[in-house]
Amino acid sequence: KYMKLGINGWRIHGQRTGVGRYLLNVIKNWTEEMVGGQFDEINFYTPEPINHKEIPLPKNFRVRLLPSDKPMLVWENSQMARAIDDDVIFCPSYTIPLFARGKTVVVTHDATSKMYPEFFSFSVRHFYNHLYGWSARKATKVITTTEAARQDIARVWNVPLEKISVTRLAIADAFKPLQNDPKVHGMRERQTGGAPFFFFVGKLSGRRNVPRLIESFAKFKKETSFPHKMIIVGPDTATLNITEIGAELGIAEHLVRLKFATDEDLNLLYNAAEAFVMPSTYETLSFPVMESQAVGTPVICIDTPGARENTGGAAFFIPKLEVAEMSKAMSEVAGNAALRRELSEKGLANAQTFSWQKCSAETLAVLAEAAHATNSAAAFTASEVKSND
Repeated sequence: KYMKLGINGWRIHGQRTGVGRYLLNVIKNWTEEMVGGQFDEINFYTPEPINHKEIPLPKNFRVRLLPSDKPMLVWENSQMARAIDDDVIFCPSYTIPLFARGKTVVVTHDATSKMYPEFFSFSVRHFYNHLYGWSARKATKVITTTEAARQDIARVWNVPLEKISVTRLAIADAFKPLQNDPKVHGMRERQTGGAPFFFFVGKLSGRRNVPRLIESFAKFKKETSFPHKMIIVGPDTATLNITEIGAELGIAEHLVRLKFATDEDLNLLYNAAEAFVMPSTYETLSFPVMESQAVGTPVICIDTPGARENTGGAAFFIPKLEVAEMSKAMSEVAGNAALRRELSEKGLANAQTFSWQKCSAETLAVLAEAAHATNSAAAFTASEVKSND
């Protein structure tokens, strides 16, 4: 049988963050050599024209342009849902069309929004969470990124475990160790005047607890004589002004604030940092943590099953998210070069186990399995979206 694969390409446009980066890294390896024998045709559905310089799609992809300026959910359930005639459709961002003719594979990256709703917006708590759960239950197959996330999704959204596959993500090639590179030294000089520093990069959302990170750093500065500074990269949210918090805690001169950094600059910052600190309440997978390990920078994070899996156990784990614990962790890492060296070496070794090539091949295998599955396509009823959650 002639087999067709469809891809929802909406998230590949604009400034690519998590899902957009994931999508591009997975599909760019789906060349004829990799896809051969599994699919005869690949349709890439997109609301905007593709700039092939910025978005290097494989040559065997057929771009299906469905112009729209509507939000993804509207486009996915109107233009895309009407156009798809594929055996299986790959949906990389938590939702599947409410009416899908073929089989569907959804990527549910984690269940954090369901487990910690207090950190998410009203619309996520009261609408999207129901839709994410329904999509995972109705899809032919579900893909997620860690075993910890697989267990969470099965538990909180009532999805059969055997339907969920884990494909481990990797990171961009831009992140690598730069030993004795003058650019790294130059970055440190520019940002901290040459002082060692702790580093955080990410969305400054509620669950990331950045105010608590700054409080912990303030305590560390008050109680030790270490010359360290803290660099925080990421856009402010409406409720969070990092510079103001630093000033209130009396550490403004030790806090460096960057709203954005390119991958090239980020790689220099990771390389220049003494340690990366992830103050997240719960994270089954974290790109910044993986990027830190890939360059050999020690990681400090909360001890959760996802963090242990993601880091391969090669991190300085804090038992709980408390100011005293985080401050103590910073002191121990700052004062122990042997510990930093050990965390660096073990982190680098763990980073070697991740590969986009492998992730792409495993994802394709799940899609091929779904295409040949016997269960019927998703049919939507409004009551079902609310039930089972």
